[in-house]
Amino acid sequence: MTRPGTRTRWALRWVVGPALLALLAARLGQLGADGRRARLLRSLGVPAGLSAAEASALEVAPSRAAANAAWALGSPDAVKETSKWELDQLPSTEVGRRVQLLLRFGIVDTNPDGQAAIFGQVCAAAPTVCEHLKDAAERETRTRLVAPGNHLPLFFIAGHPHVPSL
Repeated sequence: MTRPGTRTRWALRWVVGPALLALLAARLGQLGADGRRARLLRSLGVPAGLSAAEASALEVAPSRAAANAAWALGSPDAVKETSKWELDQLPSTEVGRRVQLLLRFGIVDTNPDGQAAIFGQVCAAAPTVCEHLKDAAERETRTRLVAPGNHLPLFFIAGHPHVPSL
């Protein structure tokens, strides 16, 4: 026969106690990481009191650099992956960058139907860009240094017969 409270003491010692210790350790680790992050930012010359927009831009900077590098020299798959990665991280307020990434995604897409769908998303995101979609695509293709994607897609050539994708 067990004494009253033995199970309670056992639960406190082996369940609640370790859980509290784990939570305390996690909080202390978070405080230490925040301190290291602040010291790192200060050492890089980043001011401590960033606005929300500046902090958001700083967070997106690595994905933006990767997407730009992939666009300039990467394969179409790399362009698609990095563009999707940045689109997932991009705040909804940056419509211009979203349009640029969608244009890049559509330019390297080999499926004409896929291109039409992506360029439709561009028009939905920014109707003013839709009026000059061909010009915007030409600007993007000039910044790509390797094929495919460094020439305007057939989607923009009026009267061009449908070419099935391979």
